[in-house]
Formats: sequence, structure tokens, C-alpha cells
Amino acid sequence: MFVDKSDMTEAFWKDVKRSVPDAGNTYRARRASGNPDFAEIIMNLILTKRKRGLFGLQLLQERQPELAPTLGGVLVLVDFGGIPQGAVKTTKITPVPYKDINEGHLTVEGPDARQLRTWQDIHWPYWTQMLAPYGLTPNADMIVIIEEFNLIYPT
Repeated sequence: MFVDKSDMTEAFWKDVKRSVPDAGNTYRARRASGNPDFAEIIMNLILTKRKRGLFGLQLLQERQPELAPTLGGVLVLVDFGGIPQGAVKTTKITPVPYKDINEGHLTVEGPDARQLRTWQDIHWPYWTQMLAPYGLTPNADMIVIIEEFNLIYPT
């Protein structure tokens, strides 16, 4: 879930730029999940480098272009209080139909979500909720955008 930039994210971004000169000139700010409990778990997995990717929907990115990842783009990850915790840089973007997602795609997921059934059980309800305001529902042909990244700060 993307969030507005704040004084805290701007200050954090300055620290990132000092530490990682090739971080670029812009960033997006994001919480790891819409659920506080999941967000904390996901953040921990990213900060410990056990999760190296995020999964989005093309349907949502078309309606909210700010959601779309860019190769080399930076995400400042914030907790539910809006406090920045880390920054990742996008290294690869792969569109895949939902029906074609396999465990090979899930190697970038956290360890407990690398099994296809578990991953589906997590993402289908989440996307159902996210698509509902647009009058849409998930389907097997929808395009999933796999955003792979490297943790760049803290390292």
C-alpha cells in the first residue's frame, strides 16, 4: 500500500542518498501490507533479506500508475506508523498471468509463502479487497507484476 511522502520519509531518503549515491533522484513510499500484522512480518522478511520481491496486479497499476514499479526505482518501506525502516531498489519486473505463476516465481517470496497454495491463499483475498472499489474481481487471466529488488538501506 503506497503512502504519501512525509517529513520522515524525506529525511530518510536523504540518509539513503548519502549512503547509496546511485540510488537515483526519486522514490516511492510504501507499507508492506494493508494489514498491520502482515506488514510487520513482511517488513522483517525484507530487512533480513529473506524476501526479495513483491507481487502486484496490472489491473491496479493501470488505475493507479503510482503503483507501477520502475526498473531501478527505489521504494522507501514504512511501518504502520509511517516510520521508514528500509529502502529497496527494483532490479527486475516480470509480468505473468496469475494462472501461470509457479513456485519458480515464488523464490523471491518470504520462506513461508513460497509454496503455490500458500501464496494463492494470501494474495487472492488481498487482491479481491483491492479490486472491489473498481467493481472488479480477481481472475486466472489477470496479469501479476513480479517486482524483484535488492535491499539497499540499511544493508
